[in-house]
Amino acid sequence: MSVELMVNQWIEAAHERGASDIHFEPLDKDDRLRVRVRVDGELRGIETVNDGRKVIARLKVMAGLDVNERGVPLDGRIKFSPSGGGRGGLDLRLSTTPCMGGEKAVLRLIDSSRLGLSLEDLGYTKRMLDLYRPHTQAPYGLLLHVGPTGSGKTTSLYAVLTSLNRTEVNIQTVEDPVEYDVAGITQTQVSHDLGLTFPKVLRALLRQDPNVILVGEIRDPETAEIALEASMTGHLVLSTLHANEAVGALIRLIDMGMTPYSIAYALRCVIAQRFARRLCEQCRKKVAPPEALARLVGNRPLYTGEGCKACQRTGFAGRIPLYEYMPMSDALKKSVYGETTPDALQAVASRSGMITMFEDGVEKAGAGLTTLEEVLRLTRGLRTSPRSTAHRRPTTAMPSGAAPRPAAPRPAAPVRQTGAMPRPTSQSDVVPGVRPAPTRPGAPRPPRPPGVR
Repeated sequence: MSVELMVNQWIEAAHERGASDIHFEPLDKDDRLRVRVRVDGELRGIETVNDGRKVIARLKVMAGLDVNERGVPLDGRIKFSPSGGGRGGLDLRLSTTPCMGGEKAVLRLIDSSRLGLSLEDLGYTKRMLDLYRPHTQAPYGLLLHVGPTGSGKTTSLYAVLTSLNRTEVNIQTVEDPVEYDVAGITQTQVSHDLGLTFPKVLRALLRQDPNVILVGEIRDPETAEIALEASMTGHLVLSTLHANEAVGALIRLIDMGMTPYSIAYALRCVIAQRFARRLCEQCRKKVAPPEALARLVGNRPLYTGEGCKACQRTGFAGRIPLYEYMPMSDALKKSVYGETTPDALQAVASRSGMITMFEDGVEKAGAGLTTLEEVLRLTRGLRTSPRSTAHRRPTTAMPSGAAPRPAAPRPAAPVRQTGAMPRPTSQSDVVPGVRPAPTRPGAPRPPRPPGVR
């Protein structure tokens, strides 16, 4: 089989399986190549072949890159049409990097059929849409989507742009790279070789009379400052930021040197997101939640996947996004001026109408879209995740008519000492009722009280 036919078959097979990436990895200097695909967020092996250098060269030719340039990372794009039509047009982003044994290449599959999807199609619940949609209709302000790489942030922003794409609205974007080609929207791609950086293009866009601006990613303080200023001067600005949770966007902006005034005045809300594996509709079944998890979901039903031929015995087929919604309430704006620790901001946000990713996940687990274990796996470690209760003993029921046990008195709070805290110089400094040892050299040590050794 020729290399050209082999590469086309890999791409078509990955496309049919709903893969997001294809990895081509050299194994050794014998020109062996391992091919893996990422499906539902997990890497799965396809096969190991010879002629690895020819495969990488073929990918470079398809992307219009220099085949002889092997010592530096390269990026390119490929327009691919699956034989038989498949599920629609497919854009491929190629990234190569030198490594031991040759070059590694990764293809990112961008399905253009997802273009034009609404927020409802992307998995936003009605409760979250009712809160988020008014922000997308606002005349000015900054909307941020945060999450790890490949969590669907750009797809969500394009769903917002699709809903705003009308004749009377001037929409312009600056991206690196431009992932979707949309008619009616002016799109500009960043090019560092030509000096077209995010700040430079963004300043130029502000002179083009835009109503809505999409900034592909806020990466540096200069881009953040221009985006905040644009959102305060009559523009609706949409952008992405790398953070694990919604409150992390505030910490990132503060860390970039943005003033509390600009953050509080410009930012309207933050959406955090990441993908969970979707339950296979062919083999999912309703199950009773374990006792350790029952208190987390209340009376909601739960589902699990048994595994079938349709999902390759995994119980999952596809992915479903989990979202977190954090509005910039008045209380949160005041907190930005004062307490800027993540825990303090998270506590204020939780009291100010925030929908956590765990809450959104529990709702989707109850609807049979994913499992509660998958939700806990994705939200573990976040400040919005529930605390583990598996180590706690179950509370016994109180007999009827029994008087409740009085609560144990709380110890008195220690008196805070102002000024510098003296450093202990001996054991007597930390034992109650013992006078501190004299510090004058040669002075006699006072007798210790009985019982103090």
